[in-house]
Amino acid sequence: MPEHAQRRAPVPEPEKAADAKELAFEELRHMIVSPEQEQIVEIRSRIESPERRIEDVSAVVAEAIQMRRERGDAAALSQALAPTVQETLRESVQKDPHVLAEALFPVMGPAIRRSITETLRSMIESFNEALEHSISVQGIQWRIEALRTGKPFAEIVLMHSLVFRVEQVFLIHRETGLPLEHVTTPAVATQDPSMVAGMLSAIQQFVRDSFASQGESLDSMTVGGLEVWIDEGPHAAIAAVIRGHAPADYRIALKECLEAIERAFGAAFDDFRGDTSPFRAADARLQALLITQHRERQGTIRKPRMVIGGSALVVAIIAGWISYVTYDVHRWTNFARSLGAHPGIVVTSFEKSGGRWHIHGFRDPLAIEPADELIRNGLDARDIDFELAPFYSLDDVIVTQRAEKLLAPPSGVNLSEGRGTLSVTGTAPSAWMAKFRDRAFMVPGVTLIDASSLRDSEIVSLEATVLTFPVGGAQLEPGQQEATARVESDLKAILEYAGETNQQAAFSIIGHTDSTGIEGPNQLLSNQRAAAVASTLIRRGIPKSTLTVRGVGTSEPLRPEDTEEGRQLNRSVTFRVNLSPVSATP
Repeated sequence: MPEHAQRRAPVPEPEKAADAKELAFEELRHMIVSPEQEQIVEIRSRIESPERRIEDVSAVVAEAIQMRRERGDAAALSQALAPTVQETLRESVQKDPHVLAEALFPVMGPAIRRSITETLRSMIESFNEALEHSISVQGIQWRIEALRTGKPFAEIVLMHSLVFRVEQVFLIHRETGLPLEHVTTPAVATQDPSMVAGMLSAIQQFVRDSFASQGESLDSMTVGGLEVWIDEGPHAAIAAVIRGHAPADYRIALKECLEAIERAFGAAFDDFRGDTSPFRAADARLQALLITQHRERQGTIRKPRMVIGGSALVVAIIAGWISYVTYDVHRWTNFARSLGAHPGIVVTSFEKSGGRWHIHGFRDPLAIEPADELIRNGLDARDIDFELAPFYSLDDVIVTQRAEKLLAPPSGVNLSEGRGTLSVTGTAPSAWMAKFRDRAFMVPGVTLIDASSLRDSEIVSLEATVLTFPVGGAQLEPGQQEATARVESDLKAILEYAGETNQQAAFSIIGHTDSTGIEGPNQLLSNQRAAAVASTLIRRGIPKSTLTVRGVGTSEPLRPEDTEEGRQLNRSVTFRVNLSPVSATP
């Protein structure tokens, strides 16, 4: 029955006819509207697809640029294209600088040759100037001026004959103020490039901040007898330190050099993170800026006699000066050598500058005073400066002195150090010995301790003590209270020392008799004497466990019995001490 309920009812004929009409209508509409819809889809695809738009624009871009230029909008077009062209050139130089270098070769070659020619000419002029005035009257006057003022002769010649000289050139990273490269003229005193670069950058920033000028900067300044010319680029600044008055065209040379560096090191500037090594290649360009120009020489009439006399005077002056300098150098060199030979003093350098000698090095606080060594050598302390930094010397003598100062050994104890081992000999109280073992390694330079020859003074005293007894008696002779008290004190000191050094102390009390009498009773008597002393010590606080009683009768005599004094010493009690490490508890 359910199956009959799911069957569809037959479709009447009129409904089939209606569907056929609707289908025919759809086909007619498709034939009429379909072409326009396909065109709309095509237009939409060209508008929405970037690839299709790029293809369309590329077909007319050249004609569009030409049309814009013909309409008179060339300036606007150049302004729009300039960033792209600049970035393209930058990328081209970074990828392959040879392409641009080959294009600029006709311009670079003459400029390099001209720079080399000017440098050689300046060097030859400087040499000729010094040679010309070395044996002339004017040269003698200049030498006298040099001696009077304390300036070198070359500096005097330079001062009188120089028009200008570029002594230093700095290449400075504009953003960070770090020196990228620094070149100097030979024999010119220089300062720390980082300090100078930082100072110039700070001054430039001060000028901008003070005058609210971001586009302008300081282009020159005067420092004493020097002028500093500064030129800035997008990434770097170049600064030239000039003595004298440089011509205006030298600033053009600065600008051209900076522009060349900006072009050559564009990638290095973009990737700069503080590493200046890529800019060492700019050294040749900066060296070309170290220019020296002298005054033109005027013709002079030289008289042979005057030249000969002047030459003789100059030779005499030079010979005397060389003799004095040689003697002075020899004297101070010997002093520096003798000073460095003392334990605890290390001389690293020795030089003369500013008219004074300077000794650099290190000095241990326990070493000798350099001023005392000056007095012993007959030298003036006003002629020298000591720049000796403190340090701990490992010389054996100094380490021994340091150990004696820190450990304060008592009388009878000797300390010596060699190759890091501190050796101690003699006898010392147990309290000092305990502190010595703890503090010896605190002495700089001590790595090992040799105390094999060090004896405990309490042990020595105890083992040297002899308590005597009357003939046949087991009680101490009268008058030995002081000796008994000393034995008690020594025992307690030894026990305390053993506890501090993690050792176990054991004491043997040995009884003796003289040779008179029978051996059997003598053996018993010696035991009684040792036991009597042990009882006395136990009553005075000595632990019983540390005492061992032993009678030896006449078997271990202390003295020959050819005198009464010898027999008395054999009627006695002596002591032996044994120290052993405390065994670890399992």
